[in-house]
Amino acid sequence: MTKTSAQAPAFTHSALSIDAEAEASRIAARMRDILRGDLRKRGFVIGISGGIDSAVCAGLAVRAVGPERVFGLLMPEHDSDPESNRLGEAVAETFGIGHAIEDIGPALDAMGCYRRRDDAIRRVVPDYGAGWSSKIVFDNALTAGGYNISSLVVRAPDGAMRKLRLPADAYLGIVAATNMKQRTRKQLEYYHADRLNFAVIGTPNRLEYDQGFFVKNGDGAADIKPIAHLYKSQ
Repeated sequence: MTKTSAQAPAFTHSALSIDAEAEASRIAARMRDILRGDLRKRGFVIGISGGIDSAVCAGLAVRAVGPERVFGLLMPEHDSDPESNRLGEAVAETFGIGHAIEDIGPALDAMGCYRRRDDAIRRVVPDYGAGWSSKIVFDNALTAGGYNISSLVVRAPDGAMRKLRLPADAYLGIVAATNMKQRTRKQLEYYHADRLNFAVIGTPNRLEYDQGFFVKNGDGAADIKPIAHLYKSQ
């Protein structure tokens, strides 16, 4: 029977509370069953970014099949923060899993990833080049009249910052080039999965999964997604 608003409990922060230990055990058992029964693979490959999502998934994989059947990949590129690599190695060492560092920068360079991105940026900032940095930001829809407008924030070599409205063609060009990074990483994950007869773990959480905040055939591609039903806060 559906509860009326008078019967339903008040919504508070506790609505997202879970028994973390019990949920981790349940997920690990399910991962083990899917790996052996459905996928018929020997273990798991996981891309480790140094963030919370991949760290949690790595821990769940180890709980499911043991560290010897989990292989981690750290895949930095030219724009990566060195701290991410350090944290990724710390995750792998903490869980005792074998891992490798695959620098995807040269491959992205050869495919024109950085050149294509910079060409798109130069449609808005003609002098953009070596020594510059950039990121796409979105206005808060709650304070921007309900419109989700994309802007480009650039930092010049002298430290000067600029924020500019992004036309659609420039925005799409930047996104298309940047998405090459996730798709290249996924190629490497499946290479190692094939050679080891392992399955690939996807690391999106529920908010990312619900909003489609992942790259098609990139970080959205996986054989199993153990935390797609959980919010990051859980």
